[in-house]
Amino acid sequence: MTTETDRARTTTETDRDRTTTETDRDRTTAETDRGRAAAVEPLRLLATGEPGTFRAHIDPGHTYLREHLVGGRRVLPGVACLEMAVRGAAQLHCGATVFAIRDAAWLRPVSGEGPPDDLVVAFRSAPGAKEADYTVTHRGALCAMGTLLFEKQDRAPAVGLEVRDEICAHTTSHLTRRELYEAFSHMGIDYGPYFRRNTYVQRYGQRSLAWLSHNDGIAMGMVNLLDCSFQSGMAISIGEHRDSLMPFSMGHMIFHAPARFPADSAFVLTEKLSPFRTNFTVYDEDYEPLLSVVDLGVKPAL
Repeated sequence: MTTETDRARTTTETDRDRTTTETDRDRTTAETDRGRAAAVEPLRLLATGEPGTFRAHIDPGHTYLREHLVGGRRVLPGVACLEMAVRGAAQLHCGATVFAIRDAAWLRPVSGEGPPDDLVVAFRSAPGAKEADYTVTHRGALCAMGTLLFEKQDRAPAVGLEVRDEICAHTTSHLTRRELYEAFSHMGIDYGPYFRRNTYVQRYGQRSLAWLSHNDGIAMGMVNLLDCSFQSGMAISIGEHRDSLMPFSMGHMIFHAPARFPADSAFVLTEKLSPFRTNFTVYDEDYEPLLSVVDLGVKPAL
């Protein structure tokens, strides 16, 4: 007997097949950028000589800036601050594993219009503590902050598979990659190939199911995986308003499984709690949970 889950899985696989032609069309465009984008290196963190403090080195032409434009201006993706915090903690605490990030906040964007110099990541923790606070400053101004947790978190996915089953059973709204990124461009957000991992988004009410793919040869690191997961939440409101949004707070991000990058293709289930607050869970292609974001707050962009 065919179950609801079987139907949902079949629907999802059919949608992936249906987007293959469009992905092939996009592949020609992506070929030009593949040499740069397929092997994007995270920002280098250099010790400053001050305890628990690193200076981040970023070239003005780095993919994070070149392919992430807000209102026509280069802006460092907010999730790059999370990546710097996780990588900095591993350097500072000899390979320590971050299992969660709590009470993250983005206070101001890091502009890439001028040389993005004096970008500093600093950590503070008590000896033997199972957590560490981090801050990201740019030219002395506080841009981001939060707390890293080094203990495993026993928490269920923020958005469960029953949401997938409901979307697949009832959705009549299907956005292709081209439709999605054209809509974002109309909002004033222009993404290059590295940040165009959403192959499709299905919507039903205030929920969405997205497929993030690397089948054009562009690898998924932590930054474009998270940024494109955030995008799937914005996609829910396409057609309702044309405001561009950016994150400003996050209650928790929980890693359900060890984070390994480059990542494989993934599904993202998103549920909007209010116009400006969202939960989402990223699953692998077998629908095993990878990470969840709880209580993501967004606000109008620049």
